Amino acid sequence: MAPSSPFRMKTRQHTRSNSLTSRKHPVLTQFNEHLSRFGETEATTNSLTSLGHKLSGLQDLYVSVDDMIQMSHIQQSLTSVQESNKKVTDDVLDTYIKILDACTSTKDIFSQAKHDVQELLSSLRRRKDATDASGKYLASRKKAKKAILKTLKDLKNVKISEGADQLEAISLLYNVQSVTICVLESSLAYVMGTKAHSSLVSKIMHKKCKEASTNEFDQMNEALGVEDTESIQRQMGKMELRIQDIEEGIDCLFKHLIKTRVSLLNMLTY
Repeated sequence: MAPSSPFRMKTRQHTRSNSLTSRKHPVLTQFNEHLSRFGETEATTNSLTSLGHKLSGLQDLYVSVDDMIQMSHIQQSLTSVQESNKKVTDDVLDTYIKILDACTSTKDIFSQAKHDVQELLSSLRRRKDATDASGKYLASRKKAKKAILKTLKDLKNVKISEGADQLEAISLLYNVQSVTICVLESSLAYVMGTKAHSSLVSKIMHKKCKEASTNEFDQMNEALGVEDTESIQRQMGKMELRIQDIEEGIDCLFKHLIKTRVSLLNMLTY
């Protein structure tokens, strides 16, 4: 897998042939339907709303994963892998830890973004010095860039094993982990802003930045240079609600990741 590609799962998904996924069991059919939606979507995120939809879809995927793990032949397959090649299952479990760490960092970044919006909105509503409030907002955004780049680098370095086509149940988990990383990368790249000067973000966004940015964070930075504070307040009020939705979506994803890893750990341990 090429870690720098935002939709790493996409090519692998079409080259794999799993007898498990070809069975007509409703749980596996639903799992494949949820997974295929991510293979068909754009690598970029063009709004906080679309990002929220991606996170919601990821939660649906993990519900299917939890159902899939309870299936007897999936459990038998995973147990067989555990007995024949314990390193493979250990790698899967370790990767979940790394994704959980990135998920926590991503949530913290969005929580800070929400706090920055709330602080600026509060200052504008109380008619405090708009220049001073804007300066503090932009300074906090600049500071957040370091945390975003660090988390993106950590995600880029997560290795999803290749060459495991014969390990049917494991390959399903690999695909889920890969698409989870993609969504987190897309989330981080978006909160940084498409106009951020970062080669890493440019790769993730596929250099699709348009002259007139549709990224809400870019729009906010541009709006701060305008004296129309009422327009800024309306824009920030909407942003606050959307970021809140993202924050809650990432929190739900974190809980699903924990549940999946615990289920796998319990099954492979006993």
